[in-house]
Order: sequence, then C-alpha cells, then structure tokens
Amino acid sequence: EIQIDDTDDDTPIINLLNSLIERAANTNASDVHIEPFEHKTTVRMRIDGTITEYVTLQKNLHPSLIARIKILSDLDIAERRAPQDGHFRTQVNDEMINIRVSVIPTVFGEKAVLRLLTSNSSIDYPASFGMKEDDYKKFSKLLNSPHGIIYLTGPTGSGKSTTLYMVLEELSKKQVNISTIEDPVEKNVARINQMQVNNLAGVTFEAGLRALLRQDPDIIMVGETRDSETASISVRAAITGHLVFSTLHTNDSASSIIRLVDMGLEPYMIANSLVGVVAQRLMRKVCPLCAVAEEPTEEEKEFMERDLPRIMRPRGCRHCNNTGYKGRTAIHEILTIDRTIRDMISSHATVEEIKDYALEHQGMKTLKECGVDLVEAGVTTMEELMKVAYYS
Repeated sequence: EIQIDDTDDDTPIINLLNSLIERAANTNASDVHIEPFEHKTTVRMRIDGTITEYVTLQKNLHPSLIARIKILSDLDIAERRAPQDGHFRTQVNDEMINIRVSVIPTVFGEKAVLRLLTSNSSIDYPASFGMKEDDYKKFSKLLNSPHGIIYLTGPTGSGKSTTLYMVLEELSKKQVNISTIEDPVEKNVARINQMQVNNLAGVTFEAGLRALLRQDPDIIMVGETRDSETASISVRAAITGHLVFSTLHTNDSASSIIRLVDMGLEPYMIANSLVGVVAQRLMRKVCPLCAVAEEPTEEEKEFMERDLPRIMRPRGCRHCNNTGYKGRTAIHEILTIDRTIRDMISSHATVEEIKDYALEHQGMKTLKECGVDLVEAGVTTMEELMKVAYYS
C-alpha cells in the first residue's frame, strides 16, 4: 500500500499520477482503473485486454488524485455526484499520449478510468494494416474504390481505431483531402484535418459531418456510427462521390447490413453505398517463455472441426505477469459488397443468406476460422478461440 505524507504540497499527488501513467504506457496498458473502496483505493490496469492488479493506495489519497485528474481534463472539481468525461494530453518517454478520462460516482467516492490512446503499440504485420496477406489483398481492393462506405466492426477494444488510423495515414500520402469527425481525436495524424465532437458547443457527429461535407473532402472518417442521422448522412456522402470510413458495434461483417437497416436506412441506399465491411478482433498470443504444447481433448477437436495433434496452453511466468499471454494479434472477416450482395440487400435477404453466399462464392473466412488457424499455428489458445467463436 502506497503512503504519502499528508502535506499541502501537491507534488506527491502529481508524481503519483505521472508514475501511474508512465507505468501504463511502459506496459502497453490500454486503461487505468482508479477504484475507491471502503478502506482503500485500488489501481488496476488493462493489459492485452485483461484487467490486472497494480497497486493499492491509502484511502486519504483518493480525493486529491481524482482532483488532479479533473484539473488536467478540464472537469468540474466541485461536481462529485454526476458522471463526467474529458481528456488531456501528456508526455511519456518523449512521446505525446492522448488520455481519455471518465469519472463516475460510486458509493465510496469517484471512480476514474483513464484510457491511453497511444500510437506506439507494436502491431503484427504493420505494413499490411495488421492483416495477413489474403485479407490485405481483399482490403486493398476496397480502398481503391473511388467512392462508397467501408465499415470496421467489432466490440470496444478490438483495435478498430488503430486499423483506421493506419489506413488514413497510408491514404494521406496521395493527393487527397482527408477530414475526420471523432469523439475524441485519439491520435493526431499529419496531413489529415481532424475535428472533435463537442456536444456542449453543438458539434455532434451529425452536425460535424454536415460541416465536413462543405469542406471539399475526398475521404471522410466518422469515428463511430451511433445513430440513424449519422448513418444516413454517411451513406449520402458515399453516394455523392466520397470515400467514407466509419466503425460500428456488430459481431460479424454480415450482421452490419441488418444493423444499418435497423437504424432506418433504406436497403437500396445501403446497397448503392456500401463497398465492404471488415469485422475485427484481437486475440492474445501465448507467452513464448512459458506456454506448453499438449494434446487437445476430443471436445476441443470437435469444436474446432479439425483433428489437431497439439495445441498450446498458457501457464504464466514473470515475463507475462503470470497471465500466460504476451501481446495480441488481429484477425479479420472481410465482406466485399459485389453485385449479387447488392441485389440481396435490396431484396431484404437475411444475414445467414448473405453470409452463406460470401463463404461460398467469395471465399470469405469467418472470425472463428481465422481463430482456429491461429490455434493450429500455436500462436494462441483454445480459451481465446472460445471468446471469438462465441460471436460467430
């Protein structure tokens, strides 16, 4: 338990917060949770998608620590009963990091979560946006579309933003004007005009997107499609000659189409504007120092629909914080909207019909199949596969 002298000097608290952020950045943590309980405050960090304990703080440090976070994020220090959101930038190891802040009231005080939006996270296959060769070829074809809309889908924390930024950086090398509307801007990219949602000032995704269309853009990125207004303006922008990128929260690529219909878009508008949908997940990789190869059980073989000789199981060591995993790798499911799928969308085909067609005629690989490949290659485990296959 960390103890600091009770003095009026703010320096210890400033140093404490700085050290927490530095530790998070150095361990590639995505989030820092500062959680108040009855007799202590716990700090936990999400590393490779999993929450791990970091340190316990004395209860009396909590109010000052939260106040420091609020000052940096331009939040109201006096407001302790309502949730607040903000963000700030700070420098760690000569690199600027954007930090998104969420503060909520709990029974023992305010809980803060800091999300680190770093640009230095190491990625497998960076030259191909983190994609394996076959996926990259398919995706590159989508990117060469003169106009239309491309959605990246997946749950929170599946690396959608990271992929999008890599794509935008690559596209910005061409003679094009790229504009974005984001909430918040997670990473500053050269040669790209980035606008931040500001609800207090009336800059919603919808209003911001309308304004962007008057900025003579070639390529537009809408951070997230949350409502029917944003979806409908995005689709119109795509039909009127812009290349539009956005993210959706759906489990797989085919169900994104139905999600857009549920948002109130006309199927013929979706059919005319959609270029492709890329579903993405991150799977943890086994720690190379402590993983062991074992025979799979009969149930595991049946689940994977393959007869594998050996699969990896994590044990845990000092190198991997006793988790058995070190780092993550991305898997993708890419649905290309061809003429047949356009007709299927217009004639209200079901998700299953669209998916079956893509599997049979486009050679689309499902997220589960990509996960099974990684288990077979000894990169990840059955446990991780179950998380992905639960969705597909």
